[in-house]
Amino acid sequence: MPSLLATLKVKKDKIEEAKEGFRQLCAQVRANEPGTQAYVFHQRKDDPSVFVVYEKYASDDAFKKHGENLRAHGAVFAGVLDGRPEITFLDEV
Repeated sequence: MPSLLATLKVKKDKIEEAKEGFRQLCAQVRANEPGTQAYVFHQRKDDPSVFVVYEKYASDDAFKKHGENLRAHGAVFAGVLDGRPEITFLDEV
């Protein structure tokens, strides 16, 4: 089961816009991606411009489908991110 952590740095003047976009994206994922078992955004307390996303998928195919859907809804990230996301792939133990 693929899992990952994504760390997203958001422009300081776009934090509220990003939070709303992330909420909408989560709702779309939950409604349309049954193979996505977890898709949860967290905001760091020590730096509110940094978000960490935990993602867990039932299969490699579910992960691939999410990637395809994310590209289709990538506007959520356009204009709010301050640099590229840092992605850490995980193996469940």
